[in-house]
Amino acid sequence: MSEMPYVRFYMSDWLSATRGMKAAEMGVYFTLLALMYERGEPLTENHERLARQCGCTKKVFSQYLDVFVDDGKIIRVEGGLWNRRVEKEFQFREKSSEQAKEAAKNRWEKSNKNNDDVMRPHSDRNADAMLKPEARVKKESVPKGTQKKSAKSALCEVLSPDIADAVIEHRKALRKRLSVHAAELLARQFAQMPDPDKAAETMIGRGWQGFEPGWVAERPKQAARASPGKPSRSEEIRDHNQRVRTGLRKRMGQSDDNENGNIIDISRGDWSVARSG
Repeated sequence: MSEMPYVRFYMSDWLSATRGMKAAEMGVYFTLLALMYERGEPLTENHERLARQCGCTKKVFSQYLDVFVDDGKIIRVEGGLWNRRVEKEFQFREKSSEQAKEAAKNRWEKSNKNNDDVMRPHSDRNADAMLKPEARVKKESVPKGTQKKSAKSALCEVLSPDIADAVIEHRKALRKRLSVHAAELLARQFAQMPDPDKAAETMIGRGWQGFEPGWVAERPKQAARASPGKPSRSEEIRDHNQRVRTGLRKRMGQSDDNENGNIIDISRGDWSVARSG
């Protein structure tokens, strides 16, 4: 049983991850994630049992699970069914717990050192002085929380540590320092892609300062618009002149066989007809 009573839940991330799902699919997917968080380990792939826990038939559960696996939302590991985001949440919680323990240890050692320096022998005549260490111990007993969030920890919510470091170095190379808030916004954009790490590598490879999912989707369209096959300007002018000559011959009752009977002078859109010799 996991000792994690709660998890960080970002509304935009959930809506992005479940966009296009049916209501029943969302319910099954959320229940699977909740079971993973509660147990703290991969789920044994027993379709009949998991279907009962998700409140659906075995057949429906198997169909939904196939969709989740194909989309990469659920992965099969040695222990059963698992989710990458759940894994990152456990890693984040473990790291935060270690930092909190270390910070508490440092505060405790500092508090004891201060108490040893200022503590005096107990005495009725020194009662006022005895209040100071007690007040200090009481004040230090109030938890101060964990360390401040960094840009890397914000990116590591969706990226692997190595890719997160690469993103930070990329922004440094562009002379655009990555603040914690900017890293959170960037992580949300990466999370909308099927493979956040690959999306980050695409941003770095193309020299982008930021990232939007739509930028990747628009690249093929732009390439198609720029593909060869469009007539040149001279060809457009030639075709235009040919259409004008054909139109004028028809209006004058002139056939194509008698093309030398009239000379058509075309200059800057000013059309005139001059009869030869």
